[in-house]
Amino acid sequence: MEDNKSVNVPTETGVPDPGKVESHAPIICAQNQLAAETRLIRIEKLDMVRILQLEACTRCGECLNWCPVYDQDQREDIIPRTKVRDFLRIIKGQHGLLARILRSSSAGEPIKNLIRKLFRVPLVTEETVKAFVNNLYECSTCGQCQVVCPANIDTVNIWENIREAIVSSGYGPLPQQVPLVKSVKAYDNPWQQPRQARTKWIRRAKKEGLLKEVPKEVKKSNPRILLFLGCTAVYDVNVRQIAINTVNIFEELGVDYGCLGDAEKCCASVMLRMGDPEFERVAKQNIEQFNSLGIETLVTSCAGCYKTIKEDYPRVKGLEFEVLHTVEFLKRLMDRGVLSFQNRVERSVTYHDPCHLGRAAGVFDAPREILKAIPGLNLLEMERIYEYSRCCGAGGGVKAGFPDIQSKMAERRIREAEATGAQGLVSACPFCFAGLQVGIKAINSPLVMSDVTSLVAKALLGTNAEEAAHNLKAE
Repeated sequence: MEDNKSVNVPTETGVPDPGKVESHAPIICAQNQLAAETRLIRIEKLDMVRILQLEACTRCGECLNWCPVYDQDQREDIIPRTKVRDFLRIIKGQHGLLARILRSSSAGEPIKNLIRKLFRVPLVTEETVKAFVNNLYECSTCGQCQVVCPANIDTVNIWENIREAIVSSGYGPLPQQVPLVKSVKAYDNPWQQPRQARTKWIRRAKKEGLLKEVPKEVKKSNPRILLFLGCTAVYDVNVRQIAINTVNIFEELGVDYGCLGDAEKCCASVMLRMGDPEFERVAKQNIEQFNSLGIETLVTSCAGCYKTIKEDYPRVKGLEFEVLHTVEFLKRLMDRGVLSFQNRVERSVTYHDPCHLGRAAGVFDAPREILKAIPGLNLLEMERIYEYSRCCGAGGGVKAGFPDIQSKMAERRIREAEATGAQGLVSACPFCFAGLQVGIKAINSPLVMSDVTSLVAKALLGTNAEEAAHNLKAE
């Protein structure tokens, strides 16, 4: 049962005093249990402006109604309003004035416990922090809570700030998420694949006749445009069609582009979402490499790479080029009359808005306008679209840390897509492609998953990588 009494304890840290925050079961007070305090959360790692925003939470519960993770795991502890409450109480229990006095005092435990009881100073234990950390990472950082928050709290950046503080304090990420981060540091990709395998897809696709031309190398051609392929599309054989179709489209349209090949490194989105403080080091290295190329535009088909490079990198160092997602770039070419479609694609599809492309960056119309321009294609919309689109569950470490939850989230989205009567489900992100495929397989859905570039290639070239690969197998 929650205790609704309020407490006003002054602080000297600049941290908001969560005096009006109710107590919660995982936060153990002295009168309930005696336990040794755990090591301190390093609040100096936090953006204090964002922490101050937490006090604006009204506990209205709107996030509960919309959270896609809570939709599949209905525990109060994982919803934003509870994480806000619990984290503020951890800060109060570790860094509030009385907490600091108690920590430095030579008074005996009985006296300290009496003071905690009288002033209701939370006793933060190892169990307390670990429970909070588990709840903190059961979140895809999709941003839906920010969209519906009446107080407009910047929840995504807050969760990432808190995760960095947690990691810097020796907690997190979760054991099952650690390999992702270690792989980025060791191999420059999250899939634990060797660096030299980054271009393996090119050799294989060329040998199979799926690629018209080998992608140009940026350092040899000095192009205006860098095509940043991203890790998922080049390492995941089930998603490589996105890279193949994109290259074939660019070649057909005569785009002045180039790729980094083996020199391309992970954008480090995984590190940022997990809270690893080394993100800035990797980001800075990538920015310096990009800026040295003299490019005008960086284009990527990955929504995660797009959001990371366009919105997160500038906080590390300035970019000397513009950043576009493939759908934005193709829409620009379409508007200029460079891209047009001669081949009909007789199919009904529904479009899934990736969180990092839609909610995070506001790119909603470009992919839809491209799909609507394809002859014969019928675009049907799901119940929840645009900024209210359901998350596929693959981001924020949920797929690695809570695979069962991710599968359920994907299944929920697939059922919503099936309700439209569409034959295919289309997205604009390799990570969403892989995440939604989990849902399709889990419920044996007849939906065919594809990327926007797949339909563009079909309408532009008369075929795409998927059809070409299928025909090869049939021969």
